[in-house]
Amino acid sequence: VIKDSQKITKTDFSTPLTCDLNVKDCTYSFNNKKVLISLNPKPLQSLDVTNLKIVNLGNYNNLGIKIYGLNMYMGEIKPKIHRLNSTDYESKIVLAACVLDTMRFRVEFMDNNKPIGFYFDFELKK
Repeated sequence: VIKDSQKITKTDFSTPLTCDLNVKDCTYSFNNKKVLISLNPKPLQSLDVTNLKIVNLGNYNNLGIKIYGLNMYMGEIKPKIHRLNSTDYESKIVLAACVLDTMRFRVEFMDNNKPIGFYFDFELKK
């Protein structure tokens, strides 16, 4: 059971992602804006520091994220977010290792611990 998260269905991780953050930075539509997400270095590796950069998200006073697995629950990662300016943020994350060949994660954005309605998914391959 994933507390306070969206219900997870098989289609969440059986359908291909529209953009692969292992290969390139990805742009997502949110609130009539294009939000650029980058995770580096590429390809993503478990147990290494990964730099997350969020560009053009918007102005949030207490932005946070939670990262959790979609095809296997391994707890939640809640890294510290640093504001770069009024719309851009960054963080450093370390992803857990998994026994699955491909682990699909979701990054859900929160303001004051309430979902803002924006999230993205990415995969970590063994």
